[in-house]
Amino acid sequence: IKSYQKKEVVEKERNIAFDVRSQLPEGFIPYDCPLSMELLFVFPPLASMNKATKLAIEKGEIVYKPTKPDLHDNLAKIVADSMNGIVFVDDSRICKVASQKIYGLIPRTEVIIKKL
Repeated sequence: IKSYQKKEVVEKERNIAFDVRSQLPEGFIPYDCPLSMELLFVFPPLASMNKATKLAIEKGEIVYKPTKPDLHDNLAKIVADSMNGIVFVDDSRICKVASQKIYGLIPRTEVIIKKL
């Protein structure tokens, strides 16, 4: 059985891995213990959103993104896979996950890893 990753997925993983490495302290040793992972995915507001929703986002209110991409199958997986061997020895060490995807003025991905 062969596993195949689309070229765009491989490139995204490389880009995330590069960003992760650039933020770790020099000499960082990947965790090899039970871990929790908190993820926040922030997407830019849509041009088609009504004014009230856009205003709520500008005020910093949480407006959830109920559309694709899938939170667990796509977003969380690519982040965890990208951090393999960099932040933790293997993503199997992740025992607890909390994640959400919302709209915000500054698109970004925030990741917090904690020892359990």
